[in-house]
Amino acid sequence: MIFGKLRRRPRHGAGAAGLLPTPLDSGVITLQVQDERGQLLPGAVVTLTGRLNQRTAHGVTDNYGSFTTSVSPGTHRLSISAGGYRRSSTQVEVGVNQHLQLGTVRLEPDESLKPPLPGRYRFDPYHTEIRFTAPHIGMSKIHGAFREFDGVVEVAERFEDSRIEVVIDAASVDTGVAMRDEHLRSADFFDVANHPHLRFTSDRFTHLRADRWSVSGHLTLRGTTRPVELATTYLGQRKWQGPGFDGDLRVACHSTATLHREDFAVNWKATLAKGIAVVGATIDLEIGVQAVREQ
Repeated sequence: MIFGKLRRRPRHGAGAAGLLPTPLDSGVITLQVQDERGQLLPGAVVTLTGRLNQRTAHGVTDNYGSFTTSVSPGTHRLSISAGGYRRSSTQVEVGVNQHLQLGTVRLEPDESLKPPLPGRYRFDPYHTEIRFTAPHIGMSKIHGAFREFDGVVEVAERFEDSRIEVVIDAASVDTGVAMRDEHLRSADFFDVANHPHLRFTSDRFTHLRADRWSVSGHLTLRGTTRPVELATTYLGQRKWQGPGFDGDLRVACHSTATLHREDFAVNWKATLAKGIAVVGATIDLEIGVQAVREQ
């Protein structure tokens, strides 16, 4: 039925921007979201709710920060949110067969996510995880983690000058399958006997926007060192009061990266030829960190 309505709609209703025709019993809302510097903001979450607080539309901005949706006529509450920014909210009135162009909406940073106080922060092993996902010969995925590690964040007066160093016990690899874990510890992969540790040392912190940072550095694996860039979301700082924790000041972040096994001298073809259950040529790394400021 709705396609019939679309076909009956006059051509001039598409508008100068070349939008798709609007159903006769609804309206269209368009907007573009920018950050505090006027840069396009993709991935911002846009939600509309009606008079009874029911959700009438929901989606995210595209790579150009744009959002378009059809909604029923009437009054809607429109809210826009994105990580590291204060929520923007307003009321809009949409008419029948109307194209409501809201123009540009600029989000402001969330001041609660200011950089942490300078000092030395050590990873809390009970609230930090270093996980990875790898394809298994193109047919499924293997999920694993490293259980033993140590990490230190040296927060400088200027946050961009801060430094991270992480040391991971290669033998602590855990995918939930003992035979596979032994193979990963062998010379085919981590070669734990000769290279017991993985090490990451940062070179530079680059602020992208709001809570998004790029942390570039070098990872040493199997005695080979290669550059790695961590896409990092800063989650803020707070004091935690609890059993055994007397108001510790904590900072948190979430980082991801993709590693290529051939960069670290791991022979994919040789391990595949042996017919052993192996992981694929790329590994997606995910790190969730809570670090505690040392006194």
